[in-house]
Amino acid sequence: MTRAERKSYRRYVFSADVRLNDPQRDRLIAIFQQPPHLAAAPLGGRCLMPAEILAPFGAVVVKSYRRGGLAGLFNRRYYLAGRLTRSEQEFQWLKRVRALGVKAPEPIAAAHHGRLVYRCWLVTRKVAEAVSLNQLSIEHPDAAAKALADCTRQVDILVENRIHHPDLHPGNVLVDALGQSWLIDFDKTGYYRGRRQHLAAHYRQRWQRAVRKHRLPAGLAALKTPGRKGLSG
Repeated sequence: MTRAERKSYRRYVFSADVRLNDPQRDRLIAIFQQPPHLAAAPLGGRCLMPAEILAPFGAVVVKSYRRGGLAGLFNRRYYLAGRLTRSEQEFQWLKRVRALGVKAPEPIAAAHHGRLVYRCWLVTRKVAEAVSLNQLSIEHPDAAAKALADCTRQVDILVENRIHHPDLHPGNVLVDALGQSWLIDFDKTGYYRGRRQHLAAHYRQRWQRAVRKHRLPAGLAALKTPGRKGLSG
């Protein structure tokens, strides 16, 4: 898979497969400089900014990266430079999983500011009229059950291709108006070197732990993967 082209502009570096013009980059920089939205809902994304209109892409969502754990107590926003930034890595993973048939947001651009240490952002096309699966499970349990089946099919693809999404839980699944499930937040995703059965078990355990911890409806715990017979290795 080809690497997105980098372009420096106003001390920011943009990586994209499409050509961005200066007004588009100016608009994105203005969004980057806004404080991120801190969601209060359980399992909600804490570093997303409100959706913005970016012509000609329509509504887009900008993700700002923030450190967690002990490191986040001292340094929330900055990362050490490497071959690819965190946002560029997630940009590439979104392209990979979409090519495999997983429903994931379309990546538009990754951007960063800084050289030895940097801050970074990811721009994706907004999934229209979508709510998180955990919210749907509380408000419309029947619709959530159908979306969970579609979500399971998406996870099956990840398992078959040994792709480890490290934070897959109901808050990182969006359900659109047609009841289709979209997987989001592929930060720190990587290939799994062990057996597929172990990866499938990891997904189930992580998912069920989140359902119990946040006291979501019990029916949401029924993530059954892999769903295809004959999976081995």
